[in-house]
Amino acid sequence: MAGIGLQYSAYAPLTENEEAGTFTYGAGKRGRKMLKADVKINTTKSTLYGDDGVAETAREFTDGEITANQDDLPGTMKKDLLGNTTREATVGTETVEEVVSKDTDTPPFVGFGYIQSKMIDKVRQYRAVLFTKVQFGEPDESAETKGQSISWQTPSIIGTIMRRIDGEWKEEATVPTLATAIAWLKGKLNIA
Repeated sequence: MAGIGLQYSAYAPLTENEEAGTFTYGAGKRGRKMLKADVKINTTKSTLYGDDGVAETAREFTDGEITANQDDLPGTMKKDLLGNTTREATVGTETVEEVVSKDTDTPPFVGFGYIQSKMIDKVRQYRAVLFTKVQFGEPDESAETKGQSISWQTPSIIGTIMRRIDGEWKEEATVPTLATAIAWLKGKLNIA
């Protein structure tokens, strides 16, 4: 796959009903501008030997990890993806919003997706990807002073990719237009 771009991150809260074996996504939201997405999938492999050779092999998805690098991680996304809370504080005559991280924060399960631009046989296409169940964790932070040139400092959050209750862990569609890719992702993540 010849990827040439990345854009349009989106997410929605995931609720699973184990007794009924069903799931729903709550109201979805558009994320911030995507800079990079690194995905690592872990699998289990097993080999059955018979007649002094390999008779069967099986490989199964176990879990994965996604590192989503975006241009910002605002307070609303920290609430939605990390389980942080916000509160208002007064500074002089100004009211500001504080984002509070606690040791008891429980990041929720979400569906998380993005759109990758591709070039296939000299034709631009768009691959919309949805990881059906992800749980993000608090990001590491790094900051540095400005020298003679500007060095962009952008946040990354790392999430664990899991199977949804129906066994699916990823859905994707490659389509000819960006509008169709966005509509597909919005439909999957319940974005108005």
